[in-house]
Amino acid sequence: MSALITVTFVVPVGHDPGDYARLHGNGGAGDIDWDTPVSDEVFDLFPRGAGIYGFGRAPWGLFRWGEPHSMRAPGFGYLPWGLFPWGLSSALITAKARVESCGDYKFGFACCDKFGNPHEGAPEEVSVTVHVAPAAPAGLKKYSYNKTTGVLVLDAA
Repeated sequence: MSALITVTFVVPVGHDPGDYARLHGNGGAGDIDWDTPVSDEVFDLFPRGAGIYGFGRAPWGLFRWGEPHSMRAPGFGYLPWGLFPWGLSSALITAKARVESCGDYKFGFACCDKFGNPHEGAPEEVSVTVHVAPAAPAGLKKYSYNKTTGVLVLDAA
């Protein structure tokens, strides 16, 4: 048996079109291996053109009040109506990883610019404990069952 883990990443400010991310993990124990991605999949941080361009990059925002960062202001994403991807002016990146065994898995996205240079700063990590159900036993049949004690005895076929 196996389990499918879905990891979602909200693309933060500080990335440009062409930047990408790769999913990394720890294989179920220890620290994340930032040298080896979980898969060969590359995640565009501006999928289909969506992402944080900021007001300063929009055609009508190319002047001082349109800059993507403001001072002493919470910003749209922190207002009650902005606590979702549209309000954060962000894209969501979703990756799936299949795991075959139980463990304490950690995942994180390492982001790079369009030339492959890693972004500075520590990537966020997410942890999940996985318990994979064992495969159903094959070739067993009921030998006996005691209704009083609830004891079931199986025998190999």
